[in-house]
Formats: sequence, structure tokens, C-alpha cells
Amino acid sequence: MLLSVFPELSAALASNEGDAFVHLSFRVDEDRRYIATGSIKSTVQVECQRCLEPTSVELEIDLSIGFVYDEDHAKNLPGDYDPVVMTDGEVVLADMVEQELLLALPIVAYHPESGCNPVALKYASSTDDAPDDEIKPNPFSILADLKVKKN
Repeated sequence: MLLSVFPELSAALASNEGDAFVHLSFRVDEDRRYIATGSIKSTVQVECQRCLEPTSVELEIDLSIGFVYDEDHAKNLPGDYDPVVMTDGEVVLADMVEQELLLALPIVAYHPESGCNPVALKYASSTDDAPDDEIKPNPFSILADLKVKKN
């Protein structure tokens, strides 16, 4: 499936070019539940939070889904399956795939440090957050000196 057919996902990406490869197997289990298992794989372009340029992120999602009619039926679904509530007995698979891709997106994404814009690396280097090695004087040492002088 083309990523461009997913409007919500496209809004969250730096570029909606590319494909999502979906493999689903459908069956009815021994308890007459509608089950789908499979995977979704895609490489998407998201914004690097260090340099604000696009960076590639590989998404690999394993699916084990139980289709249910309402929330009450979802409670009876074994823990191995994620419930998907069918509206009027139907599920729009493209919408389900889009939601799974949105959930798999990283909250923050970065290039490897060597892949970022050098100017961005200068100002967002991970060494900026490192603690200083120099020993700073204790601000309460003056109080300790006063206590020693008083006695």
C-alpha cells in the first residue's frame, strides 16, 4: 500500500513517499472468533529532532488481532489478541493499518550523529548535556567553617 493513501499518517511524516507491506492471514478459531495474524513493514521519513531534516525509520509490526462486535466481547478475548471493534460487522483494513503504523511511530527520532547537519551537531551535541568533571565548591562549606570557628 502506498503511504500517501493514509491521510493521518501522512500528516505525521516528513514525507509520505514509500510503501507499507502488509501481510495478514484470517481465520476463525475453535471458539468461533474472527482472528487475523500477520505483519506490517515500512520505512518512513520522520523529522530528526536534532537537525529538523528527514530521517528514515524502519517500522516492523507484528499483529495478532481479534475482531469483536463490541467492548463486552473484547473483554472475553484472550490476552494474545488485540481487540478491533467492528462497526456494523465490518472493519476498514486500510484504517486499521494506518492506526497500527501511527502507533508504531517513534515519539522522537534522530539521525545517527554522523548523519545530522554539522551546524545542528554543534548546538545539539550530546556532550553538552554531560556533567562537568570539575569539582565545584560546596556552597554550605562557609557554614561549616563558621561552626568550627564558633567552637
